[in-house]
Amino acid sequence: MNATAKLAGLIVFLGAAVASGNNVEEVKFSVETIHAHLYHQSTGEINKTDLLDGEAHSLWNTIIGEGEARKPSRAIWVLVDLTGPTFAAHCGGKLAMKVTEGVKTLLDQTLMLDDWFNEGQELVLPFLVYGTGCGKLEITATLQGLPASKVEIATLTKSVSFECGE
Repeated sequence: MNATAKLAGLIVFLGAAVASGNNVEEVKFSVETIHAHLYHQSTGEINKTDLLDGEAHSLWNTIIGEGEARKPSRAIWVLVDLTGPTFAAHCGGKLAMKVTEGVKTLLDQTLMLDDWFNEGQELVLPFLVYGTGCGKLEITATLQGLPASKVEIATLTKSVSFECGE
């Protein structure tokens, strides 16, 4: 089959798909993933291990560098992966991040999406959470201020369990 015949077939196929209502589905905004990494205050390093990778992590006495930490850590670097049609246009939405340890709130912060430009369909937003190291953290990221019809996954919650003791 020559190139002209292939092109003609593709045009007919695409025309039929559009006519039958099989359009490409609209991309919606979603909170896709949350990542958490230990921050080591002795060196200023952010640990490469994602504590939310689905693996078991030894987070015993991280405040003094025990267990998997190997260096003291009293903070975590949290990254939230968002997807959407684009992050170049003014969408007016925001991302609210809340991190709690039991009844104690360690972080309650909101970032405006319009302040973070990206022409693509992915955006990764950063948060630094202080005071970690001895309890179970609940990390919740929520998209707000967007029409419900434009959002697929508005909220995602993950947890990280730290323990301390003798």
